[in-house]
Amino acid sequence: MAVVSLDSDLLIATINEFYTTTDEHRRHEIDAILCRFKTDYECMQTVGACMRIISQPTSSSIVRYFGAVALYDVIRVRSEECIANEAVQLSLKTFLIDSLKSGAYAQTTSVLNKLSAALALFSLYCVPDLWPTPVQDLTPTLAGSPEILLKVLSDMAAEFSHVTMPLTQRSKLKGELHKFSENIISVLAVVLRGGDTSSITKQAAVECVEQWLRLPGMALDQWTHVLSDVLGAVVQDCTALASILDIIAENDEFHRNSTLIISICQYICFNVSGKIEEELGADASSEEIATLVAATCSVSENSVPTLVECAAQGGDSELVIRLSQVMQVLANMQGQYPLEEIVSDLPSIYFITLRTEIMQTINSGIQIDKQILSQIGQIYAKILEMSIKKLAFPSKEIWLSWNLEEREQFESYRKTRSEASYDSYHFSAAGTLDFLNQTLEQALGAGDVNRTESCIFQWECVADYLGETDYTAILKCLEMCASSQLSAPPPSTSSSSSDKIDIDLNRRGETLMRLFYSLSHLIQEHEQAKELECALIPIILTYVSTRIPSVRQAIDTLQKFSEDRPESLDIIGEQISTTCYEFFNSSNARDSDRLAALKCIGYVLSRRKPSETMKIIGQILSQQNINEPGIDDQTRHRRYAFQINTFSALFASLTNKKDSNSTSLGENDEEPTIVQLLCEAIPVFETLCSGGSGLDGSNSGSLIQEVCKAVRSALTSLPEHYLPSFFPFIVSLLNSSLFVTESVIAACALAKSTVLQCGSLVGVDMANAFAQWILAFEQHVESPQVDEYLQLIYQVVRKNWKMIRKFPDPSMAAFQSSLKICSFIILNSSVPTEVRSASQILAALATYATSHDDVAMKSTFAENGPILIRAVFRRVQGELMRPTVEALADILLFYFKEFTTDTRTLISGEPYGTSALVTSMFREIGNPRNFKQQTIRFNLAALRDPGSI
Repeated sequence: MAVVSLDSDLLIATINEFYTTTDEHRRHEIDAILCRFKTDYECMQTVGACMRIISQPTSSSIVRYFGAVALYDVIRVRSEECIANEAVQLSLKTFLIDSLKSGAYAQTTSVLNKLSAALALFSLYCVPDLWPTPVQDLTPTLAGSPEILLKVLSDMAAEFSHVTMPLTQRSKLKGELHKFSENIISVLAVVLRGGDTSSITKQAAVECVEQWLRLPGMALDQWTHVLSDVLGAVVQDCTALASILDIIAENDEFHRNSTLIISICQYICFNVSGKIEEELGADASSEEIATLVAATCSVSENSVPTLVECAAQGGDSELVIRLSQVMQVLANMQGQYPLEEIVSDLPSIYFITLRTEIMQTINSGIQIDKQILSQIGQIYAKILEMSIKKLAFPSKEIWLSWNLEEREQFESYRKTRSEASYDSYHFSAAGTLDFLNQTLEQALGAGDVNRTESCIFQWECVADYLGETDYTAILKCLEMCASSQLSAPPPSTSSSSSDKIDIDLNRRGETLMRLFYSLSHLIQEHEQAKELECALIPIILTYVSTRIPSVRQAIDTLQKFSEDRPESLDIIGEQISTTCYEFFNSSNARDSDRLAALKCIGYVLSRRKPSETMKIIGQILSQQNINEPGIDDQTRHRRYAFQINTFSALFASLTNKKDSNSTSLGENDEEPTIVQLLCEAIPVFETLCSGGSGLDGSNSGSLIQEVCKAVRSALTSLPEHYLPSFFPFIVSLLNSSLFVTESVIAACALAKSTVLQCGSLVGVDMANAFAQWILAFEQHVESPQVDEYLQLIYQVVRKNWKMIRKFPDPSMAAFQSSLKICSFIILNSSVPTEVRSASQILAALATYATSHDDVAMKSTFAENGPILIRAVFRRVQGELMRPTVEALADILLFYFKEFTTDTRTLISGEPYGTSALVTSMFREIGNPRNFKQQTIRFNLAALRDPGSI
């Protein structure tokens, strides 16, 4: 059966069949028929059929609901037809109003909701020309069913987002709706203040308020009075209350309405807080109560500026204190997060905002009464006290019983509460630190590992913000931290030394290391720095062990205390070296951690005589058994890489940075350690680079890359007068590594450093080497790594070209090859970064030739002019990055200005070469800025509309 006409009985039968058939193929057929029903017939026919099946007494609820949905869809999709036909317009309006007025007890809730939405949507399309006062007209008509009236009024605001019309008409409609709000408020006031109003009607009124306040641009001012009625009506409904508070907080006008802010905050303090307390007592883990707390915190946070302003101006300071106390109670909820409660992290943003606002007010010169600050400070102190308890990790057994999500939630919660000590410090610096010390002392005395960790964590959170005025409290804290209680326990005699430390002790140690790291700048600047370092470093060393999962944090902290080569290394250095050497030799540790520990040894050795240092280094290097018989290529590659990185770590750490009188600088005419070490490393590096490692190409290439990184590290550490003696080796290394795919990036970085540091020392040798590299680059111009080569050339041209140019023969060879490389890239490359680099090189060379009046360079530019000018002119007509266009403009300006006639002739033969924009470019050759702007205009015109050039 198919719908061939709009016969109501046939349509009803089709709808019933759709919902009763078990034949999926037939269901799809009927679905297509019913969809066509909404669109394929005249609007009057479709609307009439919908009305009949809705109002027909024998229609089932399914059929009536289909009719209501279809009627809504017709109004939404075919609104112009519904409005343009006066008969359809009148019948729709009459039917919908009558159905809602008389059918409230005959229709199901779903049908009534859809008819209400249909009437609301219809009225929006009629406002203002066809139905200027729908609210005023519907109010008396539907007054007998106030919940129906409120539903329609609510839907008018809700359906605004579904209206499809031109922007100007939509803006006009929004303006009309804003005018209706006065009538809406009057209706709501009558309903909400009625003594016998049912709970269903009140709920409908609340939903109406929510929808109208969500309307874009709705001002809160006129809603203030009715909001008090709404909030009173929903105080016992968590979901509705949360929704209203969220809407208020999200409204753009809220933070400017001080009267409403004060009223809402008072309502929170005297009404909402009681409801929250009641609900939390019943079920602290309920999602509904969490939603209400979140909404309350959001409103409170947005209220902070107004409340602080009132307190600062000597007005109502009681409200901000009372609200803060409410927030503090929520923040200090009892129970282990996240298993027993999920709300205590929500007020954290409020307290951060309050602290920030108060500090900004004070910094702007406005004084706030000290008594008020003291009261607020006490609130922050209570939060800090509770946060130490709440941020303490549970026992190992409980922690291991949690799933991954619960652990992540708790760790995230710790981050949200990490501001507690910082906030409290701002209101009472000395008091906060003294409290932390007192609590830490109690936790240590009780042997409570996790509470101790929590105290240290709070210290860490505030450590970065401390200064010299806090030294007394800091020293007290460090005195406790330096006790043996906080050392990593030694391995038990009954277990292997490789057994991992207890999870709680490891966590406490990791937090302790982070605290030392955060306080290091104050420790190292203290007048008793040496004594402090000698007391703390032994504690750090107890955590430098393969038994410690968080060992890397300990090594990083040790590096922080050692990298400036302080005098304390003369006292504690032997202990550092012994511990780190033992760790370095452990095969159970990660290679990256072993190398980090080796750096600490290097820092210690940098304060010793080179001869003594080299003996120790010899022992370290002798442990590398690379060529052990029978090992596979993977193991050999790892050992080679580790040996190279060993040299790199020592190069980076053996140079003294602080004490220029240290013996490491070479007393008794000894060569510096770094020099002797590089001499030891060169044979190893040469073996690798010459293919003597016995590894295949890709593995060998990756090792050459590590060699380049290591040599670059050495280069930055070598005394300047030793650089020339190592220059031949570096050039030899670069001559091969620059053209190995795996090592190009590291080799180019080394080449840049070599030119910068050695160029002025070796002169012509540097110029010759650079020219040789560029000539080789020319042979690799189609390499995937060509941009690395271009970046090397660009840096040398920008920073060292004047030095290179002192030597005419190699510099001109380099210059000519650079021109060829860049011309090829500009003509052929489709990689934007390559084109940019090539353009910038040519622009920099052109600028140099002009500023130094370099005749030879200008002559070479002239010889390459025909190819280069055409390449640049064609490229500038394509899609480019802005820096590329500007660089190409500089090249064109050079040719336009230096070789005007020849350039004009060449360009005139190119497409668009005689256009008005090109002519204007020639007119601006005396003004580089204007010329560049004209070139940019030419580029944009070529992209948008080539015919307009």
